[in-house]
Amino acid sequence: MSRPDRALVLDFDGLVADTEVLWLAVLRELYRSLSQELPHERYVASIGGTLDDFDPFEDLAARCRTAGATELEERAESMFRTYMAYEAPLPGVRRLVAQAERRGLPLGIASSSRSTSVRPHLEAFGLLGSFPVVVTADDVPRVKPAPDLYLLAARRLGVDPAGIVAFEDSNRGIRAAKTAGAFCVAVPHVLSQTHDFSAADLRLASLTLCHLDDVLSLGALGGPGAGETHS
Repeated sequence: MSRPDRALVLDFDGLVADTEVLWLAVLRELYRSLSQELPHERYVASIGGTLDDFDPFEDLAARCRTAGATELEERAESMFRTYMAYEAPLPGVRRLVAQAERRGLPLGIASSSRSTSVRPHLEAFGLLGSFPVVVTADDVPRVKPAPDLYLLAARRLGVDPAGIVAFEDSNRGIRAAKTAGAFCVAVPHVLSQTHDFSAADLRLASLTLCHLDDVLSLGALGGPGAGETHS
């Protein structure tokens, strides 16, 4: 079997599922249940990273002093699972997956979240079978903005990193994909619109506006110029 020369790799949080907005709602509710307010700007700046950037549970534990960070995180994750039970993939995701499958393009996920925060939701959406490669924080020593997730995804997909077309919603994700050598499409969501996406090869207002043939053509040509916006 010949080795594929192109593959699509998608971020999960904020790109496949509206988890970033849901986590904001969960954290606001958790903070307010303890008469506190979530530091909004610090939280938004940390999107696409890890708890090492800003740990809301450690922050809240230090503020309220009535519950530990582990207990607060468990409480939040329970709330989040309840919220996610009513969710569907973000608009344009299923269409993009279908377009890739029709073209025989391998698909992967590269997420800084843990596998337990990604795989069950892909399965609930009926999409897990479409992504033979799912790379998460459990698989690499460094997450985004380091390129490790994309380099491992490329290896498992059997493509050169330069053959990856990456879809990302955060500045950290863009930096990870570009450092790996991928062609990168930025699709900001409501919480990440203020991030710096100037390094992206293409910016879309929504995945619903993605025409895969056009993206693949731009990628083959090296892109239209960093940060160009298509709406």
